[in-house]
Amino acid sequence: MTKSRSTFNNRTLSELKIQISIKLRFPINGKCDCLKLSENLLEEGFGSVSVTTLYRLFVNFNGIIPYQNTLDILVNYIGYSSWIDFVEKIDVVNSNNSINQQNDISNNLIFHCIESGSIKPLTSFFESIEGMEHKYKVQVALDVFDSLLQVKKPELFFLKFHTNKFVKEYVLENAFDPAFRIKNYDSAYKLYCSEYNINDSLDSIQDFVFSKSVLFRHYFLNGNLGEAITIGTKIYNQISITDSDLDAIFIFPNFRFRAYKIWFYQLIGKSKDSIENYIIELMDYCENNCKSLDSLGKRIVFHCIAEVFCSSDVDIKYHLILKNIFKEEFSAIPNHLFDKPLNISLPYFEPNGLLHYRPL
Repeated sequence: MTKSRSTFNNRTLSELKIQISIKLRFPINGKCDCLKLSENLLEEGFGSVSVTTLYRLFVNFNGIIPYQNTLDILVNYIGYSSWIDFVEKIDVVNSNNSINQQNDISNNLIFHCIESGSIKPLTSFFESIEGMEHKYKVQVALDVFDSLLQVKKPELFFLKFHTNKFVKEYVLENAFDPAFRIKNYDSAYKLYCSEYNINDSLDSIQDFVFSKSVLFRHYFLNGNLGEAITIGTKIYNQISITDSDLDAIFIFPNFRFRAYKIWFYQLIGKSKDSIENYIIELMDYCENNCKSLDSLGKRIVFHCIAEVFCSSDVDIKYHLILKNIFKEEFSAIPNHLFDKPLNISLPYFEPNGLLHYRPL
């Protein structure tokens, strides 16, 4: 065994799998996933690694260390010059404290500041990293997330910091958790933007649409239909948010708002014809307004609408229409999934950036 292969262990294998999954934008859980990775490696000029080798490595590892050439091909795919380069660089960032792994933060100063309610040092720290690179701020947001999972009263943190620039942009927006795993997480988004004014700035309208949409989704999917109806009635019936308002804000809250209206119509007993007419309108809007998005943006929009379709009574014919609008994005996932039911392909698309780092 060469010296470089001697660094292959459970830790380096785990980091390798995580980083490859992030590039693929879906987890490697079966042979079809391994087949797609094998195809990508060959098509993009990195080299040939068989489906069997990838399956034995990432799905059914039995202790056999891959050949050096195989390791080099895999790390070349994710941007490293060699296996040794990969190992050295993940060691520099402390692989036991990887951005992709939930950390034991019991000795972390952020945890202790949050737990003790220390406002000044946290405020000073958040201000001090304003000019840091995006990746560093993501790591801090993940440390905050991990801390909030463990503190006794995370809602107190949000009460004190919901207007803080870093907390809003990175903890509540960039690191939004669709699974609402933090205790009383909904309190954060109730504080985030509680009211709407027709004369508000564009940023305020965007904040309102984002926060109310994610709360509506959470309550609907978790069966708290009373809360869902209350929020839905406010944002869809009582507040005048125009198409022009939505078109002027960021694309993802725009599409959340539009897509979740299907759930609201279902909750209040709109007629089947009314819901279908709205779905047709949404499909037309989607087809006309997603062409300029990059691949990641299209995947996020697809996931948003597909989730709604999978959790509602939308006719199956619209599932196929939706898939056809995003047919090009299906080329980046295992080939057989286009012909499978929509719920089978849904996990292969982008729900939210946090789930890459803190999967369910």
